[in-house]
Amino acid sequence: MKHYLLSLLLSLTFLTGYTQSNQQPEGVYLIFDASGSMWGRLANSSMKIEAAKEALKRFISGDFHGKELALRVYGHRREKDCSDTELVIPFGPLSEVAGPFVEAVQDIQPKGRTPISRSFRAALEDFGDRPGTIILISDGIETCDEDPCALMREWREKNVQIVVHVVGFGADEKTKSALKCIAEEAGTPYHDAGSTEELVEGLSEIQEKPAATVLEIQGVDAAGEVYKIEGKLMQEGQEKYTVESHFRNHVQSGTYTLIAGIMTKNGTLYLPVSQEITLPPDEVTSLTLEVMVPPSVKAQFTEIGEDRAGSQIYAFQDGEEAFSFRWRDEVFLDEGTYEFRTKPNDANELSLTETFGPGDHKTLVFELQQTVHARIKMVSSAPQLDYRENYELWQNGERKYKVHWSNGVIALPGTYDLHLTNSLTPYIHKDLVITTDEEQDFRIEVPSGHVTFIYLKADGSRDKDDRCFVNLASSKSRKYHTSGRQYALTPGTYRLTGWTHKGTYEAVEFEVKVGEEKEVELRKKF
Repeated sequence: MKHYLLSLLLSLTFLTGYTQSNQQPEGVYLIFDASGSMWGRLANSSMKIEAAKEALKRFISGDFHGKELALRVYGHRREKDCSDTELVIPFGPLSEVAGPFVEAVQDIQPKGRTPISRSFRAALEDFGDRPGTIILISDGIETCDEDPCALMREWREKNVQIVVHVVGFGADEKTKSALKCIAEEAGTPYHDAGSTEELVEGLSEIQEKPAATVLEIQGVDAAGEVYKIEGKLMQEGQEKYTVESHFRNHVQSGTYTLIAGIMTKNGTLYLPVSQEITLPPDEVTSLTLEVMVPPSVKAQFTEIGEDRAGSQIYAFQDGEEAFSFRWRDEVFLDEGTYEFRTKPNDANELSLTETFGPGDHKTLVFELQQTVHARIKMVSSAPQLDYRENYELWQNGERKYKVHWSNGVIALPGTYDLHLTNSLTPYIHKDLVITTDEEQDFRIEVPSGHVTFIYLKADGSRDKDDRCFVNLASSKSRKYHTSGRQYALTPGTYRLTGWTHKGTYEAVEFEVKVGEEKEVELRKKF
């Protein structure tokens, strides 16, 4: 059952399985995200920081059963500073820290970045020899060029006896994926919360069903190589719990049928094994299961015999998407035939078909057509002003590529017609030749005149600059401009209309010629 932030925090009062130090009480250590993104809003429109503050205040009113509490905050003092992480409340009994804790939480003002890894390392130093739990509460991913997943992996390899929990608060899908990685490497389930109400709902569930029995599972193949596995605990034909390797799966004691195996990208357990197990109360049970390894697939992208970066790959069966994966990853899949599709850029839309049977581990090799990066800017004749529009490359009467006016385009070498597609200033430059050079820059001059729009008061004096609207006399498609600024327009007849919020103006029709610079006036009627 889904646990939310507050329920997770209070569940710590019931967890066992770690030996209490004879010298120092067990610690509950919060790392709280006060980066700038915490000013964002949750799905119910409430502000993240305010909802989180309310949850933390309720948390402090709980019973810690003799455990001591500490609070670290990051991103709350300075912008763009990856060293901004502070132990706000050192370890202390609830009776001593409750008041300062509430005051500190109330004063938090999000400002900066998200130094998760640095905060974890500082927390470990703060623990010393004390046992306990760290709880990261974050709405964002690491932003300080470090990898908290790798850090958790390092802690696990070093057998660091501190339990790390991760709570995503109002997190988007990309953030959830990153935070789940931290939790997975820490060996704990990821928890997600999206509102204060959800946090409160989780409290009663934990109070009613404290889980102190722990199941740890590990999968190995016939050669003893370790694999991540997933599964479920069944009782009387019904699923009671889902379990995963690398996690401390908290369950109720009892006798179960464990069904587990390696999960494929298709979302199925590959040839799962089944085993009857009995889990004693208040104990940690560890099991190693020998499992079958599914077929696997990975991808390689090459261009003219050299490796290139790739893109997301989509696997289809019978015309339906079965799954997708990142080109850097090797993933498990069910046996069968797949069409793999990928589109690294507009010039390369590729597909391969492969069949996988037991024991197959294949590499898809996508051979890219050679593309080049062309930066293209269209500018007006002197004085040269950028046409800050997106352009298009056409070939044989067909549009081939969209071109960003600043970033350019990734395209196949060839000869193209370059279209300035703005409805107000359409223009076509013929026979633009893109060569095989990897990086190219083009600056295309568009024959233009230059116009400044002026607002006048009824008495003829200059009025304040504001928005106005321009269209070709032959078209009703208007475009917003601002008076007092110079604009480049291709030759033609135009119509200028004033903004009705400023008053009533006579529409003005005017002509633009190449090389001409002129002012066009809008005069208020009354």
